[in-house]
Amino acid sequence: MTNTPWRFGRVLAILWMAGAFSLFAKADTLLWGGHPEFGIEVEQERMAATATRSNSITLTPSLVFANSGIDRIDMLITGEREKATDGSTAHASNIGFRVKKAVTLHEEWGMYVRALVGQSFKSDDHHIYAYTDAALTYDQEVFGFMAGVRVQRNLDGGDSHNVNKIRLGPSFELGQHHELEFRWERAWDSRSHARDSDSANIEYTYKF
Repeated sequence: MTNTPWRFGRVLAILWMAGAFSLFAKADTLLWGGHPEFGIEVEQERMAATATRSNSITLTPSLVFANSGIDRIDMLITGEREKATDGSTAHASNIGFRVKKAVTLHEEWGMYVRALVGQSFKSDDHHIYAYTDAALTYDQEVFGFMAGVRVQRNLDGGDSHNVNKIRLGPSFELGQHHELEFRWERAWDSRSHARDSDSANIEYTYKF
């Protein structure tokens, strides 16, 4: 257990599944009419320069609002394990808060903008970061697709974590309460424009 992302994820599961779900059950009356959702995302990332691989799990409790200036508020809690080519490993964790606003363009077509501020915790690298997303979306009853860009910056100074990304992939509504999303992402260093990493993501969301 200590050598996988579940090392951190199991602690998060205890905290959130014990308390957050009971709070979500009353969210309609307690939290400004927000409708609760809960997501679990698994990501595998490969660094271009060093071939280092990282695996992470993110838990995302959310509130979704209808007819509001902000459509969605997310809290993202991530546990990550990195493995270098020499076999050495390192662990990291992140916590962030994100807001989203979506607009309809025409029938099935739409777009959204998101903004996040977060803190990364690692033994040799603690930093505050932020990103903004913009994406074009296509949604039918069951199938959806998104393509967008992300601009991420280190807020503590320096440019070691400054990247620009493209993101795309399909999503599937599996009944009233379940959604499954697949994404591919490629990142470039914001200064040198050299390819930084590629990642594959699978995200499941339960809608209460």
